[in-house]
Amino acid sequence: MQTKQTSSHEAVRHSEKKLKNLTFYRNHDLFISWVKTLKEMKANFTIRHSKYTTSITLQDGSKITFILNRYDNRVFIANKMVVNDLKDNPKYHQIIQNQHSTKNFGMMNGISPCKYNEVINIDISSAYATTMYATGLIKEKTFKMLQSLGKHERLPAMGMLAKRSLRFNYKDGKIDDTDLEVGDNRQVFFYLIQQVEEIMNECMSIAGEHYLFHWVDGIFINNDIDADKVHEIEKVLEAKGYKYKYEKVVNFELKREKDLIIITMNKNGEHKEYKFNDSNKEENFKKLVGCLQDLELHEGANTIRQNVSSTPMLERPQSNGRIDYSTFLDIT
Repeated sequence: MQTKQTSSHEAVRHSEKKLKNLTFYRNHDLFISWVKTLKEMKANFTIRHSKYTTSITLQDGSKITFILNRYDNRVFIANKMVVNDLKDNPKYHQIIQNQHSTKNFGMMNGISPCKYNEVINIDISSAYATTMYATGLIKEKTFKMLQSLGKHERLPAMGMLAKRSLRFNYKDGKIDDTDLEVGDNRQVFFYLIQQVEEIMNECMSIAGEHYLFHWVDGIFINNDIDADKVHEIEKVLEAKGYKYKYEKVVNFELKREKDLIIITMNKNGEHKEYKFNDSNKEENFKKLVGCLQDLELHEGANTIRQNVSSTPMLERPQSNGRIDYSTFLDIT
């Protein structure tokens, strides 16, 4: 009887004979089978790993791509429209010359464990797209295109600006070098993060002692806050051109385990969990890179870098592979 690993190995060899360009959903076993087989064949190839794709490019230009999700072409069209608008914008060149904060959450200082039957949650709608339009970085046509996308399409269309990938070069089947490749527009996305964070901080100041925490573009407030304070927060958002919505949040609970904050709640009927300062946040990412390490270390290669980061501030896409890669792709 063939083992799972053997059959997967043979499938790789069979595909290699007729390979041009292949695309699979992310699958740990299949990916490692390709790497092992190419190493045994003493091939020259390059692996690139980023948030949305992991690819293997052969010497003849053929490519095997492992995707997290399959997106409609409109996502890539929208991204291209954004990039084109940026390149023609003088402000763009100023932004990319500076370093911008990627901080995207906060909580009340010294917050203690607590429970609330219900809390107020105000979420900004299309925060990054609106910020780009409100600050004059993109044209109205591009903004409308982004708005026409669903939330889980708009996020990657924007997130592609922060492209960052870890590259592994193999020569004659042995790892030759590794490098971190960063896209030209990365600081633009960080600029958007910083702008939204500043708005969240304004809202936090208004909420005062009733502020609990904020995450990305949503603020959570104790239900005891005065209505006048809530209206003041609304005016701040409206003055900046943001649309917002109230989300129903019940069964809010905050726990503290040393430096780890764990917040659970039911938001719009769905269980949500947030963790801050989680020392294990890179653990799942290391599983895949660790497999490459296992292949290389016994051959005397240097340790492979593990510090590739995913795009900040994006919701985790749903993985279609047998292993959920979303966690290790969400390092903040």
